[in-house]
Amino acid sequence: MEGKPGFTLVEILVVMAIIAVLIAILLPALAYSRQAAYRITCLNNLKQLGIAAETYVQSYKFYPVCVSDVSERWSDFLADKTIVAGKMLGVPVSLWPFHQTAALYNCPVLSRMNCDISYCYNGLAGRKLAADEDLPIVGPSDIPPVPVEPKEVRFHLLSPEKVKSPVRFILLYDLPVKSDVIGPESNDLYHDIDPDDYQNVETFAPGVSKGYLVDPGPHIKGHDILFADGHVKWYKRWSDSSMSRNPSE
Repeated sequence: MEGKPGFTLVEILVVMAIIAVLIAILLPALAYSRQAAYRITCLNNLKQLGIAAETYVQSYKFYPVCVSDVSERWSDFLADKTIVAGKMLGVPVSLWPFHQTAALYNCPVLSRMNCDISYCYNGLAGRKLAADEDLPIVGPSDIPPVPVEPKEVRFHLLSPEKVKSPVRFILLYDLPVKSDVIGPESNDLYHDIDPDDYQNVETFAPGVSKGYLVDPGPHIKGHDILFADGHVKWYKRWSDSSMSRNPSE
């Protein structure tokens, strides 16, 4: 009787080697596809937040104000919306009535960093002025549309007509700032309702470029950015010709 057909040890090892090579080739491609999908999800989040910001501006004539005096966490607000009563509202809370979707603040990559909110707001689009700070250079100095603090508190309010180049002016981008990165004075920014955006971030956050984008970024070593005209785009690095944090540029 003839023996049953089978594979020799060498043939099995060759097949296993081929399978290992194929896995080595396919896994990076699959990982890249997954990261690309995360990037698209993040871009969609920013696009929806951009629509909410546009609706906010249509209602109040100014961009939201970025503040740092709200101590409650974003998760606390989602559990109890009344905790902000009588307090200055930050960007996430200001935009909330115009979309009411908590997932929009969670980038698929950055939400894994123990941060409640994944997006950083450009403080030059509206912020609370320090007590010893001069009057704002752009935009009027006034109280928010709905006063919630003493009238002596001043605010930098930016209206869309004061933005020289909406296609270049940054509103939001995917950069969660954690307290263990920038020091205890941060007050756990991205756990708070309002993730404040420091003007001199490069002085205490080594590795941050002049554009305040960490290199490398979270999405295939790049960043997703929302601009004042409503468009969103991925950039691998800062570009003076394509973006600006200054509304007068």
